[in-house]
Amino acid sequence: MNDFLRHPELSEERAACLGVAVGWRAWWFLVMLSIRRQARVRQMVWIALGLLCLTATLVALNTLAGRWGMDHWRWRWSTFVRPAPAAGTSGRGGEAPPAGYQSITYSTYAQTADGLEWMASAIPWPEPARAFRTAYAWVCRDLLKRTDFFVFSNWLVFSIFVGFLLPIWSLSFATEALGGERENRSLVWLLTRPLPRSSIYLAKFVALLPWSLGLNVGGFALLCLLAGRPGHRALALYWPAVTAATFAFSALFHLMSACFRRAAVVALVYSFFLETVLGSMPGYMKRISIGFYTRCLMFEAGQNYGVQPEKPSIYLPVSSATAWCVLLSLTILFLLAGTMVFARSQYEDLS
Repeated sequence: MNDFLRHPELSEERAACLGVAVGWRAWWFLVMLSIRRQARVRQMVWIALGLLCLTATLVALNTLAGRWGMDHWRWRWSTFVRPAPAAGTSGRGGEAPPAGYQSITYSTYAQTADGLEWMASAIPWPEPARAFRTAYAWVCRDLLKRTDFFVFSNWLVFSIFVGFLLPIWSLSFATEALGGERENRSLVWLLTRPLPRSSIYLAKFVALLPWSLGLNVGGFALLCLLAGRPGHRALALYWPAVTAATFAFSALFHLMSACFRRAAVVALVYSFFLETVLGSMPGYMKRISIGFYTRCLMFEAGQNYGVQPEKPSIYLPVSSATAWCVLLSLTILFLLAGTMVFARSQYEDLS
Protein backbone atom coordinates (compact mmCIF):
# COMPACT_ATOMS: atom_id res chain seq x y z
CA MET A 1 0.00 0.00 0.00
CA ASN A 2 2.87 2.33 0.82
CA ASP A 3 4.51 1.61 -2.56
CA PHE A 4 1.25 2.46 -4.30
CA LEU A 5 1.08 5.81 -2.46
CA ARG A 6 4.71 6.65 -3.05
CA HIS A 7 4.95 5.54 -6.72
CA PRO A 8 1.52 5.63 -8.35
CA GLU A 9 3.06 5.64 -11.87
CA LEU A 10 4.66 2.23 -11.22
CA SER A 11 1.32 0.82 -10.11
CA GLU A 12 -0.31 2.07 -13.30
CA GLU A 13 2.35 0.32 -15.39
CA ARG A 14 1.81 -2.89 -13.44
CA ALA A 15 -1.93 -2.61 -13.90
CA ALA A 16 -1.44 -2.07 -17.65
CA CYS A 17 0.85 -5.10 -17.90
CA LEU A 18 -1.61 -7.14 -15.89
CA GLY A 19 -4.43 -6.03 -18.19
CA VAL A 20 -2.45 -7.04 -21.28
CA ALA A 21 -1.67 -10.43 -19.74
CA VAL A 22 -5.31 -11.00 -18.85
CA GLY A 23 -6.34 -9.92 -22.34
CA TRP A 24 -3.95 -12.40 -23.96
CA ARG A 25 -5.14 -15.18 -21.69
CA ALA A 26 -8.77 -14.37 -22.55
CA TRP A 27 -7.93 -14.30 -26.28
CA TRP A 28 -6.17 -17.67 -26.16
CA PHE A 29 -9.04 -19.11 -24.15
CA LEU A 30 -11.41 -17.95 -26.90
CA VAL A 31 -9.17 -19.56 -29.53
CA MET A 32 -9.10 -22.89 -27.72
CA LEU A 33 -12.85 -22.74 -27.10
CA SER A 34 -13.46 -22.02 -30.78
CA ILE A 35 -11.24 -24.92 -31.83
CA ARG A 36 -13.32 -27.26 -29.70
CA ARG A 37 -16.55 -25.80 -31.09
CA GLN A 38 -15.27 -26.35 -34.65
CA ALA A 39 -15.04 -30.05 -33.85
CA ARG A 40 -18.82 -30.24 -34.05
CA VAL A 41 -19.33 -31.76 -37.47
CA ARG A 42 -21.96 -29.85 -39.40
CA GLN A 43 -23.65 -30.40 -42.74
CA MET A 44 -20.96 -28.82 -44.93
CA VAL A 45 -18.26 -30.81 -43.15
CA TRP A 46 -20.15 -34.03 -43.81
CA ILE A 47 -20.40 -33.06 -47.48
CA ALA A 48 -16.66 -32.38 -47.58
CA LEU A 49 -15.89 -35.73 -45.97
CA GLY A 50 -18.21 -37.48 -48.40
CA LEU A 51 -16.42 -35.88 -51.34
CA LEU A 52 -13.10 -36.95 -49.86
CA CYS A 53 -14.26 -40.57 -49.55
CA LEU A 54 -15.64 -40.59 -53.10
CA THR A 55 -12.47 -39.09 -54.60
CA ALA A 56 -10.24 -41.40 -52.56
CA THR A 57 -12.19 -44.40 -53.88
CA LEU A 58 -11.76 -43.26 -57.49
CA VAL A 59 -8.03 -42.66 -56.98
CA ALA A 60 -7.55 -46.08 -55.37
CA LEU A 61 -9.42 -47.81 -58.21
CA ASN A 62 -7.28 -46.05 -60.82
CA THR A 63 -4.13 -47.01 -58.94
CA LEU A 64 -5.14 -50.67 -58.69
CA ALA A 65 -5.97 -50.72 -62.41
CA GLY A 66 -2.63 -49.06 -63.28
CA ARG A 67 -4.33 -46.36 -65.32
CA TRP A 68 -2.38 -43.28 -64.27
CA GLY A 69 0.02 -43.44 -67.21
CA MET A 70 -0.71 -43.03 -70.90
CA ASP A 71 -0.07 -46.70 -71.70
CA HIS A 72 -3.78 -47.42 -72.18
CA TRP A 73 -4.45 -44.27 -74.23
CA ARG A 74 -5.44 -45.01 -77.82
CA TRP A 75 -4.39 -43.23 -80.96
CA ARG A 76 -5.69 -43.62 -84.49
CA TRP A 77 -3.64 -44.24 -87.56
CA SER A 78 -4.92 -44.94 -91.06
CA THR A 79 -3.58 -46.64 -94.18
CA PHE A 80 -4.88 -46.58 -97.74
CA VAL A 81 -5.59 -50.08 -99.02
CA ARG A 82 -6.32 -50.87 -102.66
CA PRO A 83 -8.00 -54.25 -103.23
CA ALA A 84 -6.64 -56.67 -105.82
CA PRO A 85 -8.24 -56.52 -109.31
CA ALA A 86 -11.06 -58.93 -109.96
CA ALA A 87 -10.34 -62.17 -111.86
CA GLY A 88 -10.09 -61.64 -115.60
CA THR A 89 -9.32 -57.93 -115.35
CA SER A 90 -5.96 -56.27 -115.21
CA GLY A 91 -6.92 -52.70 -114.71
CA ARG A 92 -5.36 -51.76 -118.07
CA GLY A 93 -6.63 -50.94 -121.51
CA GLY A 94 -8.81 -48.03 -120.42
CA GLU A 95 -10.44 -49.90 -117.56
CA ALA A 96 -10.65 -47.99 -114.29
CA PRO A 97 -8.61 -49.52 -111.49
CA PRO A 98 -10.59 -50.82 -108.51
CA ALA A 99 -11.37 -48.20 -105.89
CA GLY A 100 -9.39 -48.28 -102.67
CA TYR A 101 -10.48 -47.65 -99.11
CA GLN A 102 -8.99 -46.23 -95.94
CA SER A 103 -8.22 -48.65 -93.13
CA ILE A 104 -8.37 -47.08 -89.66
CA THR A 105 -6.62 -48.83 -86.80
CA TYR A 106 -6.67 -47.98 -83.10
CA SER A 107 -3.66 -48.86 -80.99
CA THR A 108 -2.62 -48.03 -77.47
CA TYR A 109 0.67 -46.33 -76.74
CA ALA A 110 1.84 -49.47 -74.94
CA GLN A 111 1.13 -51.58 -78.02
CA THR A 112 3.02 -49.07 -80.16
CA ALA A 113 6.04 -49.26 -77.85
CA ASP A 114 5.89 -53.06 -77.98
CA GLY A 115 5.79 -52.91 -81.77
CA LEU A 116 8.84 -50.66 -81.88
CA GLU A 117 10.77 -53.05 -79.66
CA TRP A 118 9.70 -56.00 -81.81
CA MET A 119 10.77 -54.26 -85.02
CA ALA A 120 14.16 -53.42 -83.54
CA SER A 121 14.84 -57.05 -82.59
CA ALA A 122 13.02 -59.15 -85.21
CA ILE A 123 13.82 -57.37 -88.46
CA PRO A 124 17.41 -57.83 -89.70
CA TRP A 125 18.39 -54.17 -89.76
CA PRO A 126 21.97 -53.04 -90.29
CA GLU A 127 23.74 -52.60 -87.00
CA PRO A 128 23.59 -48.76 -86.87
CA ALA A 129 19.89 -48.81 -87.76
CA ARG A 130 19.22 -51.55 -85.20
CA ALA A 131 20.99 -49.56 -82.44
CA PHE A 132 19.05 -46.43 -83.35
CA ARG A 133 15.66 -48.18 -83.37
CA THR A 134 16.43 -49.99 -80.10
CA ALA A 135 17.37 -46.72 -78.42
CA TYR A 136 14.25 -45.07 -79.82
CA ALA A 137 12.05 -47.86 -78.47
CA TRP A 138 13.65 -47.58 -75.02
CA VAL A 139 13.13 -43.82 -74.97
CA CYS A 140 9.45 -44.24 -75.84
CA ARG A 141 9.03 -46.84 -73.11
CA ASP A 142 10.75 -44.59 -70.56
CA LEU A 143 8.58 -41.63 -71.53
CA LEU A 144 5.46 -43.73 -71.06
CA LYS A 145 6.59 -44.64 -67.54
CA ARG A 146 6.93 -40.94 -66.69
CA THR A 147 3.50 -39.93 -67.93
CA ASP A 148 1.80 -41.09 -64.73
CA PHE A 149 2.77 -37.88 -62.92
CA PHE A 150 1.59 -35.76 -65.86
CA VAL A 151 -1.80 -37.53 -66.01
CA PHE A 152 -2.27 -37.42 -62.23
CA SER A 153 -1.44 -33.70 -62.11
CA ASN A 154 -3.72 -32.69 -64.97
CA TRP A 155 -6.65 -34.95 -64.19
CA LEU A 156 -6.82 -34.97 -60.40
CA VAL A 157 -4.77 -32.07 -59.04
CA PHE A 158 -5.54 -29.26 -61.49
CA SER A 159 -9.05 -30.17 -62.59
CA ILE A 160 -10.72 -31.88 -59.63
CA PHE A 161 -8.77 -30.82 -56.55
CA VAL A 162 -7.88 -27.18 -57.23
CA GLY A 163 -10.96 -26.42 -59.32
CA PHE A 164 -13.56 -28.06 -57.10
CA LEU A 165 -12.46 -29.84 -53.92
CA LEU A 166 -10.13 -27.20 -52.46
CA PRO A 167 -12.69 -24.35 -52.30
CA ILE A 168 -15.47 -26.68 -51.12
CA TRP A 169 -13.31 -28.12 -48.35
CA SER A 170 -12.15 -24.64 -47.31
CA LEU A 171 -15.63 -23.20 -46.95
CA SER A 172 -16.86 -26.16 -44.88
CA PHE A 173 -15.03 -24.85 -41.80
CA ALA A 174 -14.48 -21.18 -42.67
CA THR A 175 -18.15 -20.33 -43.10
CA GLU A 176 -19.01 -22.05 -39.81
CA ALA A 177 -16.59 -20.03 -37.68
CA LEU A 178 -19.03 -17.14 -37.33
CA GLY A 179 -21.98 -18.63 -39.21
CA GLY A 180 -22.41 -21.35 -36.62
CA GLU A 181 -22.37 -18.76 -33.85
CA ARG A 182 -25.05 -16.74 -35.63
CA GLU A 183 -27.26 -19.77 -36.21
CA ASN A 184 -26.93 -20.85 -32.56
CA ARG A 185 -27.43 -17.24 -31.42
CA SER A 186 -24.30 -17.53 -29.31
CA LEU A 187 -22.62 -14.63 -31.10
CA VAL A 188 -24.28 -12.24 -28.62
CA TRP A 189 -22.33 -13.92 -25.83
CA LEU A 190 -19.07 -13.35 -27.75
CA LEU A 191 -19.84 -9.70 -28.43
CA THR A 192 -20.41 -9.04 -24.72
CA ARG A 193 -16.97 -10.32 -23.75
CA PRO A 194 -14.33 -7.74 -22.70
CA LEU A 195 -12.43 -8.21 -25.97
CA PRO A 196 -12.30 -5.98 -29.04
CA ARG A 197 -14.32 -7.24 -31.96
CA SER A 198 -11.21 -7.38 -34.11
CA SER A 199 -9.62 -9.75 -31.58
CA ILE A 200 -12.72 -11.96 -31.61
CA TYR A 201 -12.65 -12.08 -35.42
CA LEU A 202 -8.94 -13.00 -35.55
CA ALA A 203 -9.42 -15.58 -32.80
CA LYS A 204 -12.10 -17.27 -34.86
CA PHE A 205 -9.81 -17.27 -37.90
CA VAL A 206 -6.91 -18.77 -35.95
CA ALA A 207 -9.24 -21.43 -34.57
CA LEU A 208 -10.50 -22.54 -37.99
CA LEU A 209 -7.03 -22.80 -39.56
CA PRO A 210 -6.05 -26.15 -37.97
CA TRP A 211 -9.26 -27.74 -39.22
CA SER A 212 -9.01 -26.24 -42.72
CA LEU A 213 -5.35 -27.16 -43.05
CA GLY A 214 -6.03 -30.63 -41.72
CA LEU A 215 -8.82 -31.23 -44.22
CA ASN A 216 -7.16 -29.61 -47.25
CA VAL A 217 -3.53 -30.61 -46.80
CA GLY A 218 -4.41 -33.88 -45.08
CA GLY A 219 -7.01 -34.78 -47.69
CA PHE A 220 -4.59 -33.91 -50.50
CA ALA A 221 -1.91 -36.06 -48.85
CA LEU A 222 -4.35 -38.98 -48.60
CA LEU A 223 -5.23 -38.75 -52.29
CA CYS A 224 -1.56 -38.55 -53.24
CA LEU A 225 -0.61 -41.54 -51.10
CA LEU A 226 -3.39 -43.61 -52.64
CA ALA A 227 -2.10 -42.73 -56.12
CA GLY A 228 1.27 -44.39 -55.58
CA ARG A 229 4.43 -43.07 -57.24
CA PRO A 230 2.91 -40.08 -59.09
CA GLY A 231 1.05 -39.07 -55.96
CA HIS A 232 4.20 -39.14 -53.82
CA ARG A 233 5.92 -36.77 -56.23
CA ALA A 234 2.85 -34.52 -56.43
CA LEU A 235 2.66 -34.29 -52.63
CA ALA A 236 6.32 -33.27 -52.37
CA LEU A 237 5.94 -30.58 -55.05
CA TYR A 238 2.44 -29.20 -54.51
CA TRP A 239 1.84 -29.07 -50.75
CA PRO A 240 3.16 -25.47 -50.38
CA ALA A 241 0.67 -24.27 -53.00
CA VAL A 242 -2.17 -26.12 -51.24
CA THR A 243 -1.20 -24.49 -47.93
CA ALA A 244 -1.08 -20.98 -49.40
CA ALA A 245 -4.44 -21.49 -51.12
CA THR A 246 -5.95 -22.74 -47.86
CA PHE A 247 -4.99 -19.50 -46.09
CA ALA A 248 -6.45 -17.37 -48.90
CA PHE A 249 -9.68 -19.36 -49.22
CA SER A 250 -10.16 -19.49 -45.44
CA ALA A 251 -9.70 -15.73 -45.11
CA LEU A 252 -12.18 -15.10 -47.96
CA PHE A 253 -14.88 -17.42 -46.66
CA HIS A 254 -14.37 -16.15 -43.11
CA LEU A 255 -15.05 -12.65 -44.47
CA MET A 256 -18.23 -13.96 -46.09
CA SER A 257 -19.37 -15.39 -42.77
CA ALA A 258 -19.07 -11.90 -41.26
CA CYS A 259 -21.00 -10.30 -44.14
CA PHE A 260 -23.79 -12.78 -44.85
CA ARG A 261 -26.08 -14.79 -42.63
CA ARG A 262 -26.15 -17.68 -45.15
CA ALA A 263 -22.45 -17.54 -45.87
CA ALA A 264 -22.24 -21.18 -46.97
CA VAL A 265 -24.69 -20.56 -49.83
CA VAL A 266 -22.77 -17.48 -51.00
CA ALA A 267 -19.48 -19.36 -50.77
CA LEU A 268 -20.87 -22.25 -52.80
CA VAL A 269 -22.01 -19.87 -55.54
CA TYR A 270 -18.58 -18.26 -55.56
CA SER A 271 -16.84 -21.64 -55.73
CA PHE A 272 -18.88 -22.92 -58.66
CA PHE A 273 -18.89 -19.78 -60.80
CA LEU A 274 -15.65 -17.93 -60.07
CA GLU A 275 -13.36 -20.84 -59.27
CA THR A 276 -14.78 -23.55 -61.53
CA VAL A 277 -16.13 -21.59 -64.50
CA LEU A 278 -14.02 -18.43 -64.66
CA GLY A 279 -10.95 -20.28 -63.44
CA SER A 280 -10.84 -22.28 -66.67
CA MET A 281 -11.68 -19.50 -69.14
CA PRO A 282 -9.03 -18.16 -71.53
CA GLY A 283 -7.58 -14.69 -71.22
CA TYR A 284 -7.26 -12.58 -68.10
CA MET A 285 -10.68 -13.29 -66.54
CA LYS A 286 -9.30 -16.25 -64.62
CA ARG A 287 -6.94 -14.00 -62.67
CA ILE A 288 -9.73 -12.99 -60.33
CA SER A 289 -9.82 -16.56 -58.97
CA ILE A 290 -7.59 -17.92 -56.23
CA GLY A 291 -7.27 -21.23 -58.04
CA PHE A 292 -5.41 -19.55 -60.92
CA TYR A 293 -2.50 -18.52 -58.69
CA THR A 294 -2.54 -21.91 -57.00
CA ARG A 295 -2.12 -23.61 -60.37
CA CYS A 296 0.67 -21.21 -61.32
CA LEU A 297 2.60 -22.28 -58.20
CA MET A 298 2.08 -25.91 -59.15
CA PHE A 299 3.07 -25.35 -62.79
CA GLU A 300 6.41 -23.87 -61.79
CA ALA A 301 7.00 -26.57 -59.17
CA GLY A 302 6.41 -29.36 -61.70
CA GLN A 303 7.90 -27.80 -64.82
CA ASN A 304 10.96 -30.08 -64.67
CA TYR A 305 8.58 -33.04 -65.06
CA GLY A 306 6.76 -31.69 -68.10
CA VAL A 307 3.84 -30.14 -66.22
CA GLN A 308 2.56 -26.94 -67.80
CA PRO A 309 -0.72 -25.46 -69.07
CA GLU A 310 -2.10 -27.17 -72.13
CA LYS A 311 -1.80 -23.91 -74.09
CA PRO A 312 0.52 -21.49 -72.23
CA SER A 313 -0.10 -18.71 -74.75
CA ILE A 314 -3.82 -18.82 -73.86
CA TYR A 315 -3.56 -19.68 -70.16
CA LEU A 316 -0.97 -16.90 -69.55
CA PRO A 317 0.45 -18.12 -66.21
CA VAL A 318 2.35 -15.83 -63.84
CA SER A 319 5.60 -16.55 -62.03
CA SER A 320 5.67 -18.26 -58.66
CA ALA A 321 6.92 -15.08 -56.97
CA THR A 322 3.91 -13.17 -58.28
CA ALA A 323 1.55 -15.96 -57.28
CA TRP A 324 2.96 -16.05 -53.73
CA CYS A 325 2.63 -12.27 -53.39
CA VAL A 326 -0.96 -12.33 -54.63
CA LEU A 327 -2.06 -15.17 -52.33
CA LEU A 328 -0.42 -13.68 -49.24
CA SER A 329 -1.73 -10.20 -50.07
CA LEU A 330 -5.25 -11.54 -50.54
CA THR A 331 -5.09 -13.32 -47.19
CA ILE A 332 -4.07 -10.12 -45.38
CA LEU A 333 -6.57 -8.01 -47.33
CA PHE A 334 -9.47 -10.35 -46.57
CA LEU A 335 -8.54 -10.41 -42.87
CA LEU A 336 -8.39 -6.62 -42.66
CA ALA A 337 -11.70 -6.28 -44.48
CA GLY A 338 -13.26 -8.89 -42.21
CA THR A 339 -12.16 -7.15 -39.02
CA MET A 340 -13.63 -3.87 -40.26
CA VAL A 341 -16.92 -5.45 -41.27
CA PHE A 342 -17.22 -7.43 -38.04
CA ALA A 343 -16.40 -4.37 -35.91
CA ARG A 344 -19.05 -2.20 -37.57
CA SER A 345 -21.85 -4.70 -38.08
CA GLN A 346 -24.82 -4.54 -35.71
CA TYR A 347 -26.16 -8.08 -36.35
CA GLU A 348 -29.70 -7.02 -35.62
CA ASP A 349 -30.96 -10.47 -36.63
CA LEU A 350 -29.62 -11.78 -33.29
CA SER A 351 -31.87 -9.60 -31.19
